[in-house]
Amino acid sequence: MVNKSSVAMSPRQQQRWKSKETMFAKLLAQLFAQLKQVPLGYLMVMAAIAMALDLYISTSVTPLMGVSFLMCLVVGVRWIGVQPSNSGNQIQRLVRKYGLGACLFLFTFLWFMLDFTAAPAHAQFFQVAEDWLTSAIPEVDADLVSLVFNVLRALFLIYLGISLVKVVNAAQQDDDWKTLARTPIIILIVVTLGDLLAGYITGTGA
Repeated sequence: MVNKSSVAMSPRQQQRWKSKETMFAKLLAQLFAQLKQVPLGYLMVMAAIAMALDLYISTSVTPLMGVSFLMCLVVGVRWIGVQPSNSGNQIQRLVRKYGLGACLFLFTFLWFMLDFTAAPAHAQFFQVAEDWLTSAIPEVDADLVSLVFNVLRALFLIYLGISLVKVVNAAQQDDDWKTLARTPIIILIVVTLGDLLAGYITGTGA
């Protein structure tokens, strides 16, 4: 257990943290602006890579992730209605209709969400930032910090879940699902990269 009194920030450390915080905010703002210009297919591939990288760094490759990946494959197969006799043709039609990036994103997103909701407390999303904030500022109530981060995680999950339902419904009705998917995917990329950068900024990342 980290001794909170030994890791309280000195004035110099506080100044360095403020500089890193400003740089971090500017970087994410610039990233969000640049991602708006990227085609949706590339955005989906980028999101899939970012989520897989975040899972690998934050939790390592555990048996839980392997089980989650198998479960998401089953869910994906059931969702597209693949039968053993024509699975190849069904998958080819799915890829042609929605693109390889969309299929890759769907499987990785399900894997990410399953692992996120089932992960132990020490491997939760933004856990590095939460632990650092609790340790670096002893005056802050640890329960309050945990509550704030849990609320943020819940809001993030609810937003992604609602967005996913809207995108799937639009795709099933042959509506413009790409427009609905763009903003949630950009937010997912930015937040996921923010989770990775949090470890670098706090100096506790892998």
